[in-house]
Amino acid sequence: MQNRPFGYLKYLLTLVGARLSRRFIVQFDAAVRYLRVGRWFRDHGFQLSSRVKSREEVWDVVAERIKSKPVLYLEFGVASGASTRYWSEHLKHPQSLLHGFDSFEGLPESGGPWTKGQFNAGGAVPQIADSRVRFFKGWFDQVLPGYSVPPHETLVINIDADLYSSTIYVLRALRAHIKPGVYIYFDELNLIDHEANAFDEFMRESGRRFKAVSADRTLTFVFFECVG
Repeated sequence: MQNRPFGYLKYLLTLVGARLSRRFIVQFDAAVRYLRVGRWFRDHGFQLSSRVKSREEVWDVVAERIKSKPVLYLEFGVASGASTRYWSEHLKHPQSLLHGFDSFEGLPESGGPWTKGQFNAGGAVPQIADSRVRFFKGWFDQVLPGYSVPPHETLVINIDADLYSSTIYVLRALRAHIKPGVYIYFDELNLIDHEANAFDEFMRESGRRFKAVSADRTLTFVFFECVG
């Protein structure tokens, strides 16, 4: 009996939903995602004194700290190479290495707002004029088992995998290398059921602790540092 009012409310929502445009529903769903990621951020105790406007400004915070160090930069989800180009320009040490991983054939499955095959580059690997840059073409679960993490002073992991399944695979594969001082960046953290969910699961499994270093205003682009 106690659930009847709520049940009637759900009934009314179905009637309202039938009269709303698909575009409105998509926009409303996006708004809810931002509410959820805001709550997720607080539940994990992540705090930032301020947030910046753009993805590049999020990167700038970490790039300024490490630009003169020998850095191993690992990127998962290269696409056209825009992120790789940024870090190629900002990592100044000649012994830094930039390794990118991507099938260049789009997403392996649908999830969230994405569809299978989205971001397909036709198998074309970006051309970047920096001898420190190397791309590893293939699905993560096919390439990473044969990849040996090179020696490094500072490790930066850029995860732009979009999907939960791809993100959790990368985190688990690199678990032994994710130690205090390692930076991890997520490019779609606002997709709470995907990158944020995978990160949450990895923290529980590994016991690793992190602090937020920089983020944009929407908590879509966020850098974390492992602190323990």
